[in-house]
Order: sequence, then structure tokens, then C-alpha cells
Amino acid sequence: MNCFPVPYPDELIYSLVARAGIRSAITSSKQLLDEVFGDRKVIATIDLPSHLSAISELLVNTGKFDVSQLVYEHTMFPIYAPFIDESVRVRAMSRMKGFSRGSVHLMLGAPASIVKISDNFRICPACVEEQKQKYGESYWSRLWFLPSLPYCHKHGILSQSTTSYHDNRHTYHVCGRIQCQPFLCNENNKTEQQFVYLAKKAQEVMFLPIQESPTQNQWSLFYNNLAHDFGYGKGNKQVAHEKIADLVVNKIVIPELAIDSNRDTNWLRTIFRRHRKAFSYLQHLIVWSAFIPDMTVSEIINEVKSEDKVTVSLQKNHVDLDSKSSKVKRNKWKSLISTTPINIARTLSGGGALYAWLYRNDRDWLLAFNSANKSQSALRQKKVDWSARDRSLTKQLLRVVDQFDGVIESPRRTKNFLLKQLEGYGSISKKLNLLPLLSFTLNRYQESVFEFQARRLAMTVIVNLRAGDRKSRWQLMRSASLPKERILPIIDDLLDWVVTGSN
Repeated sequence: MNCFPVPYPDELIYSLVARAGIRSAITSSKQLLDEVFGDRKVIATIDLPSHLSAISELLVNTGKFDVSQLVYEHTMFPIYAPFIDESVRVRAMSRMKGFSRGSVHLMLGAPASIVKISDNFRICPACVEEQKQKYGESYWSRLWFLPSLPYCHKHGILSQSTTSYHDNRHTYHVCGRIQCQPFLCNENNKTEQQFVYLAKKAQEVMFLPIQESPTQNQWSLFYNNLAHDFGYGKGNKQVAHEKIADLVVNKIVIPELAIDSNRDTNWLRTIFRRHRKAFSYLQHLIVWSAFIPDMTVSEIINEVKSEDKVTVSLQKNHVDLDSKSSKVKRNKWKSLISTTPINIARTLSGGGALYAWLYRNDRDWLLAFNSANKSQSALRQKKVDWSARDRSLTKQLLRVVDQFDGVIESPRRTKNFLLKQLEGYGSISKKLNLLPLLSFTLNRYQESVFEFQARRLAMTVIVNLRAGDRKSRWQLMRSASLPKERILPIIDDLLDWVVTGSN
């Protein structure tokens, strides 16, 4: 593609492609996709786009803008990168290079996160004016699309459009052609200060260089040590979650991150426990604002990486089996299993704790004992005599056929229609392979399209004769609901005969 524009600082790839369409005077979204990506099925994604190798090739003459630079400087990927596993980070960048099928969002946990990115366009009017003065045109800045943070650290609250970039998934909208209205937000000084802090720190996260991500274990150690350093520890490993909540709750200005103190699994408790998943950038920033507001993001990331990478976890299987406590636990479990199945024993009061202790400390014995003492499941008996059911249902079907035999006014008697007249239609329709006699009867008595059209025509003629009316051909077709496009030739001839005979 000729005259492809060079991206401005912090300009989204979405905005770059939109400006390319304006510069080349391309009005067709499909043609624009064909020119830029060579693929007319590319989805216009504003935060985590794919097919970046095609963009990099168009900018090859600039001597920069390889795929990694495009990912880190012109997409929303950096707000996820420091908080995910290194393997996920590498795979996500690889998927963004080519065809991803939306997998990048799933890998980074964006759809499941409580911090959602807005579907609507956002702008900062003051930043737009600055862009026009400096570059002569405006563009979509990635700092306007921070998930759940509609705030500019320079100029305040952003404006939002009612237009969603999902309205047409192949169209790239230009910044200057979308009308936006200011957010309605009642701010006090404290709330505004917190928004400014979050926006500045989010910008620092976005500007982090390309680097390896800390491990989830390092994040766990960092937050555990952070709580202990500030006097919120309980013993060597546990932390005082209630005291931490009292400190952090005053810093929360994002409605999505409100803490439910009645839930033991709220996000604030979970982030200070062992990390089994990645948390959003806003959750991290809010905790940092309460504990270490003066540290830069780069300093924090380096501090996290300095935590021990490997923790030695001693296997607790190798315990002193001759110890008194181990023998007591074994005897209790044997006594419990002697009267109760294993699955039920684990749900009883004390049974779950006993099972957990043995699993952690005496796993080999527990698994071997449970395997040898499994309750034998009873042999499944044949519950249905399908041959007898086949005969019974066939007789029932024949009675239904006899009832409809003299009825002209009814829907088309298809196989499905006849089945619905029987009791237990749902199970019968799924077991026709076990009901050969019923299947044969259904095939024999189901009504074909010819029979249905003939019956409708006969029904209409009978009604007209009783009323003493004589109708033309098109009137008979309309009354009988016989469309010209679908009427069978033999029915068409029969209709001509009826019209000629009636006249």
C-alpha cells in the first residue's frame, strides 16, 4: 500500500489503519482491509489487534517499527504484560504477529477480568487540540482506552461517544469524525487526586520497556513481604487482611473494584495470597497507592523480580509413619470408611479435614487404602424393554393416524408432527434407532409435500362449495396458501382442472 502513514506517539494501530484509509481515499472497509492486510476478514480491534506483521512490512522503509515495537508502543498489550506469566506473554505476542482468532484476549484474561475495557470511543478534547496544533490532525491515543479508567492525567475526565467500535467489526473509524460527550462524574478533591495518580501510574506501565515478566510466585512473595514490611503480618507467612482492607479501601475510586468484606475471596484478599492467576493493572495500582505511592512502576517491577524465583517445597509425603499422630489419623480414617463411603466421608464434619491432613502428609498410604476400599457399584440392570415399547408406541401412533384420517384442517403431518402426538416425545425422538417398527410406521404415514398441497386445495374447494362461492385461480391459491414459487406441477394441473370445472 502506497503512502501508508507513520504512527504518531502512543497512536493505536486501529487509528493508524483508519488514517491510512483517509490518506488513500478508500471508502470501502473491505477494500481497506485488502490493501493493508491482504485479508478481507480482519476484525477492527482497538486494544489487542493481530496481523501486525503486515503493518510492520508497510513501515519497513522507516528502519524501525518491528512487531515487538508495535506491540509495546501502539497497542494496549503493556498493561497486561508485567502481570502475566512469561510463557503467556511470549505466546500472546506471537499470536498478535499473525492470525489470532481472538485468542489473545482469552490468553490475557481480558474477558474474565472485573476490569473491563470500554466498547465505546473515548477522547480527551484538550489532547485532540494539542494533536491538531502539532500534527495537523487528530488520532486515537491508547492512553484514552485504559480499562475502567476514563481519565487523562493532564486534563481530567475523558469524553465518551455513544458509538461502539463493535458496531461494524470491519470498519476503522477516524478520530475526528466521532462525536463524544463528557462523562458525568461528581468528583471531590480526594477522588480527583486518586484518579490522577492511577492515570500517571498507568502511563508508566504503558511506557515500560520490553522485558521478561515476573513469575506469579514472585508476585506472591512481593505482596507477602510488602504486608510484613508495613506491620500487617501474622506470623511468618500469613497477613492481616482486615487491617489491609482498612488501609486500601479508602484508595478505591473504581466501582468495579469495590470490596465485599463478607466474601473471603474478594480480590484484595486474593492478591495478598498465593497468586494462581494474573490480576489487572488497576488492582495492582490501587494496592501500590496505599503502600508505596512514591515508588515508580519500573522500581516496583525490579523489586518484584528480585524476589526468589524458586521456592523449595518439601514433599510432605515423607513423614515419620511411626509417629503417634500419623497412626491416630490412619485409624480414624479407617474407622470412618468402615461405615461410610469415601466420597460421603469427605463431606462429613471432620472428615474433610482428616482427608486433607492425610493427603498432605501421608498421601501414598491414603491413596493405596482408598483404592483398596472403594465401594463396589451395583451392576446396572436393563431398565427398558425396547421391543415392548416399540410395539406399544406403534399402536399409539396408529390410533393418532386414525384420528387425523378424517380431519382436513390440520398442519402437514410430518414425521416430527406425528411424533409430537405421542407421550414422551423428547426421549422417543432420540431413540428411534431402538424402535424399528415405529420408524417404519412413521415413514409409511408421514405426509409428503404433494399430499399436503392437495389436501389444502381440497379443503379450500370444499369450503367454497359450501358457501356457494366461485373463485378465480389466484383467489384459490391465496386461500389455500399455495405460493406460485413452490406449487408442485401436478397440483398446478389439479388447480387448473378445479377452476375449469367450477366455471
